Amino acid sequence: MRKMFTKKFWISLISVSLGYCIVLACGYGPDSEFTGSNFTPEAVVGKKYSPFFYSNSYPYYGVEYDNAHGSRFNESNVADWNNYLNKKYPSTELAYLLNEASKTFTDSIASYLNGQKLLASKQKKTVKTIQPVKPKITGTDIYTVDSIKIILADTTLSDRVKITPTDTFKMTKDKGNSKVKNFFNYLSLAKEAERFANVAYSSWDYESKKPVQYEKAIELNNALLSGFANAPDKFLKQRYWFQLIRSYFFNADAKLAIDFFESSENKFDRNKMYYRALAYAAGAYYKLKNYSKANYYYSLVYDGCDELKIPAHYSFRPQEEDDWQATLLLCKSKQEKITLWQMLGVSYGDEKRSIKEIYQLDPSSDKLNLLLARAINKQEKEMSSDYGGIDAEKMMNIEIDKDLFTLVKDIAKNPKANDPFMWNAAAGYLQMLSHNYKQAELDFKTAEKNVTNDKLKQWQLRLLKALNKLASVKKADEKFEKEILADVEWLHSFTQDKAGAFRYTDAFVFIKKSLAKKYQEQAQWVKSECFVTGPDFYMKDKNVEAMKSFIQKKNKSPYEKLCFGLYPSKLEDLYEYQAIRLAYEDKIDAAIAMIEKAGEYGNGQLMGNPFNGHIGDCNDCDHYGYKGTQYTKLSLLKKMKEMEANVQAGKDLYNNTLLLGNVFYNLSHYGNARAFYESVFLGSYHYSPNVIDSVFRHFLTSNRMATAYYQKALSAAADNEQKAKCIYMLAKCERNEWYNKNVFNTNDYYYSRDMVDLKAVSNFKMLQQYADTKYYQEVIKECGYFRTFINKN
Repeated sequence: MRKMFTKKFWISLISVSLGYCIVLACGYGPDSEFTGSNFTPEAVVGKKYSPFFYSNSYPYYGVEYDNAHGSRFNESNVADWNNYLNKKYPSTELAYLLNEASKTFTDSIASYLNGQKLLASKQKKTVKTIQPVKPKITGTDIYTVDSIKIILADTTLSDRVKITPTDTFKMTKDKGNSKVKNFFNYLSLAKEAERFANVAYSSWDYESKKPVQYEKAIELNNALLSGFANAPDKFLKQRYWFQLIRSYFFNADAKLAIDFFESSENKFDRNKMYYRALAYAAGAYYKLKNYSKANYYYSLVYDGCDELKIPAHYSFRPQEEDDWQATLLLCKSKQEKITLWQMLGVSYGDEKRSIKEIYQLDPSSDKLNLLLARAINKQEKEMSSDYGGIDAEKMMNIEIDKDLFTLVKDIAKNPKANDPFMWNAAAGYLQMLSHNYKQAELDFKTAEKNVTNDKLKQWQLRLLKALNKLASVKKADEKFEKEILADVEWLHSFTQDKAGAFRYTDAFVFIKKSLAKKYQEQAQWVKSECFVTGPDFYMKDKNVEAMKSFIQKKNKSPYEKLCFGLYPSKLEDLYEYQAIRLAYEDKIDAAIAMIEKAGEYGNGQLMGNPFNGHIGDCNDCDHYGYKGTQYTKLSLLKKMKEMEANVQAGKDLYNNTLLLGNVFYNLSHYGNARAFYESVFLGSYHYSPNVIDSVFRHFLTSNRMATAYYQKALSAAADNEQKAKCIYMLAKCERNEWYNKNVFNTNDYYYSRDMVDLKAVSNFKMLQQYADTKYYQEVIKECGYFRTFINKN
């Protein structure tokens, strides 16, 4: 037989997964479901199929692992029993008994209803009040139920069901109600079956699980068979039927489960209980390696019971083309074949083949919708960037799957297609990606005729039309701006809460990037920067001034108001940035004028003393426990202005120039006052020069001004101690500049003191002339660079 299917499964078969929690591969978080998409599957596919949307990270969309085996039918089970008991009892009481109470607890009530004495009269115990915080009731705690005492063992009461020691279950008052007795007699056996059928396994150590060894299978099966035979009504009979099939599956021969199911299935309605039983029959066929019948049964479960869609699909595993064709032959209708083809297309990622087959069977089938959405989303993956989201260049140069393109176009023309909106919207999208903008526009117009009042569909169509509108124009002129304005405003108005499932973010990013590029080509720098901000813009002062003028412009046009709303920064950010740049150029008066216009930014505190000059650099060390003068950006600039005035006046030249050298050194990335340059445009928390944007790295790591002032201090030095200190500080600047040139402006991010070319630090050699100074000895003690230099020379 030919091997046709090569799907890689996430783990080995789990007995048929319907018997246990389905443990799937770990995902990468909700943000990684799709790395870039403009096509929202929720707009064209029903919610019940959402787990089968295309996902980049999870086997099932939004499902890291299916751990609902023990609870997926809790609500419907309570509702069924409530109807059976004529809605006479509180749903909370039923929910507790069915889903939370221990077997010991329910057996005690069953015994009471059957007239059995529970406890010897001599047993007495003080009953404690239960607090409404999910208390643990263990051991032999005794609680009153309708004037009798019941021993509870190892169970937990829910705070939703507020049971106190004096509460009574209303069901126990109807001691003569046969349905109540039937309920508790059945529940006793169902709770017993949970010991092997409802076993939870950790998703982290699933491979080490051991099968449950249940030693009372024969006794239980006989009791269930008796219950099935003697059940007074169809409702109870079906439940005993299900429990027995499940027990046969886990504890007996697989054929026995199949025979019992198939010999009696026609007695029951096609309800949830039926499909639960059918799922175990499918699993039994899989155990017998009858894959064709197993897969056929799984497809019936998948189509008939939404709660079991994921486990049925997960267990659906065609092996070879021959057994697949045999499965198709088992189908009793076209709809059954369509379901099989849909499941196959999702399982093995061959959506196109399944679309073709289903389309031939029924062009109007709604099961085509899921496959189309998956196919489009998979096509979109080809235009995703390496870091998530859509890459604009890839999007406009994507190679479209020709077979998919032809298939979508052909079906879009068929008026019998299930959802003409979806097919025409998808066709228009593919036309746009193929640069056929006129045809895309026509397809979108056809889709618009079928959009109805569905909000998500309306949004989807508007987004695709906006993308096509933008992609089709070469120049963003005033006419185009008026056409695109409303769409950009609309996209800008979205928040995640408002958008829900709507995939608008990638389209909005693409539109902004495309407009920014067009404005760059048109030399409209301010508009470009409003749509996509970038560091290059701020390296030209005329751009900054133009942006300031734009922000302050009073009579902005509607489109200019849009640009202003998109621009992420404010006027004070620009003033602060200019102040920083001017300070690094030693234009202190101008810097003060700018920082004073920057509002609160001028009060940004520096955490150490920027006038200190240490032998070794340690940014954090200088901050720790610092109790000296707390400089702000503004107060530091004013102090620098004062000192520069002293230099101009020839006052205390050595100390003033040395301290100015220190402050310019500390204002660089290498010093202790990096907080001075930390800002909106320049960034913050730079643990290494490599993480500084390359546009700004040069001037933030430069020691040019520090070097200039240290040289002035050296010229003004009065003795060898002062000269030694100046020369060493110059050596530090020289070393840093070597790193700036040879390491930090390259892609080699690794660096250490052993890398520096110590011979290039000429001031180290000059420092040796002052070996008799105290400062020289301090340098040898603290500076590993200098010690290495001495050892090599």
